[in-house]
Amino acid sequence: MSPLRPLPRSLAPLPDESLVGLLLRLAHHNNVSPGTIVRHTGLSTHRTGLTEHLSISQQCLPTPEQSAEFARTTRLGEDEVANLFLAPFGARYGPLDATLIRRPRGRILHGNHDVFRRWSRFCPSCLAGDSDIERAHGGSWKRLWRLPPVFACPAHRCLLRHNCAKCGHLGMEVQGFALIPRIKNEDLHPSQCRVVTEGRPERLNAPICGARHDQAPAPDCSEDFLKTALALQQDLIGFLCPDGPREVGSVGWMVDTNQYFIDLHTVAGLITLTWPAARNLALSAEHVEILEQDALEREERRDRLKGGAGKFHHFHALASPSVDARAYVAAAAIAHRILKGTDSGALTALAPVHAHLQEVQGPMKTTGDRMRNFPRNSPPLRFLLTHRTPITIEGIHQYATARDREWRPAP
Repeated sequence: MSPLRPLPRSLAPLPDESLVGLLLRLAHHNNVSPGTIVRHTGLSTHRTGLTEHLSISQQCLPTPEQSAEFARTTRLGEDEVANLFLAPFGARYGPLDATLIRRPRGRILHGNHDVFRRWSRFCPSCLAGDSDIERAHGGSWKRLWRLPPVFACPAHRCLLRHNCAKCGHLGMEVQGFALIPRIKNEDLHPSQCRVVTEGRPERLNAPICGARHDQAPAPDCSEDFLKTALALQQDLIGFLCPDGPREVGSVGWMVDTNQYFIDLHTVAGLITLTWPAARNLALSAEHVEILEQDALEREERRDRLKGGAGKFHHFHALASPSVDARAYVAAAAIAHRILKGTDSGALTALAPVHAHLQEVQGPMKTTGDRMRNFPRNSPPLRFLLTHRTPITIEGIHQYATARDREWRPAP
C-alpha cells in the first residue's frame, strides 16, 4: 500500500486544542469534510465503507503507527500530536489514569462517566477566537472542556456552555458511533452545531441545526455565583496543570493530585445521589435552587434510561458529574470544601448523607454503599466513608493499594 501524501495545507494546533478541533479546522482550511482528513491522515483503521470513521475511543490515545502517520501527513511534531489526545491528562486527572481505574489504556473511556466522551462543553468567546487564523477557521475546541472539573473560562470570565443555544443538544454531541457528527459534511464551519434535528443521523440529506456556537450567550448566573465558580476553577485548573502540585490534601491526608479528582467526584456523587440530604451544605440559596433543579432533571433522565433495554438501575444518572456547569459547580463546591478540611469535619458534614443511605433500601442504598467502598477512592477517604470514624494510619494500611507509599497528614 502506497504511503499517504501530506495534506496540501496544514495548521498549527491552538493552545490545548483537541483532536476533534484540529480535524474540523483542517477540513475547513482544505475545503473538504472532516472524514476526508481522517482518511488522508491515517487515523481510520477501518476498511472499505468506513474509511472516514473515527471512533469515540480514539480521542484518548492513538497507536504509535497512527501517531507517526498523522504527524507526517499534517507536518506536525510528535509532541504536538500527542497533546491533541486525552491520555496525557492521566498524570493529573485520575479518571484518565489506567492504573488508578484499573483498565487497559485502550478501554479507558468505556463507560467512564468522569469524562465527556460523547460531547463537549465550550466557551463561545474561545470558539470565536481573536486571531486572523481563528476568525477564518474557528477557535480551539479544547481538550480540557471534555473534563467535568473544567466548567469556566477564566480568560473570558464566564461559565462554559454545555448545549446549543438553538436546538438544545449537547455541544459536539455524537450521534451514532463516529466521534465527529456528520463527519462527511464539508459545508459546516468548525463552530457550527452539527446535530441532526430530524430523522436518522446517517441520512445524507437529514436537516442539521447549523447554529453558531461561537455566537451563543454564556450561561446565566449571578455575579456571586460566578465569583465562587471562578475561584473553584482556579483551584482545580491548578491541580490539572503539568507544573501543579504532586500532592494535595483529601479529608486531612495527602494524596496524589490525580487521585484527588476521583475523591472529588465520589463525594459530589454521594451528595447528588442523596439530595436533599446535604441541603444545608450548599454555599448559597442560588446553589440550592440549582441543585434542586438538577435533582429533578437527573430523576427524569434515570426514568428515561429505565425505560430502555437491559436490567440496570442506571443510578449513574443520579451520581455522575453534571454536564451543566452550574450544577457541577454547586455540587463540586461542597465536595471540594469537605475534602480540603479535616477528617472530623468531613464526618460531620457527611452525616446527613450517611443517615439517608441508612434509611433507604434497595438499589439506591446498594449504589451508595458501593460508592463509599469504591476501590478507586483514596484509602483515607475509603476508610472514612466505610467506617465513619477518624482516620488512622492503621486504618489506611488495611487496603492493599495503600501499602506502596508513605502516608502523612495534610498540613
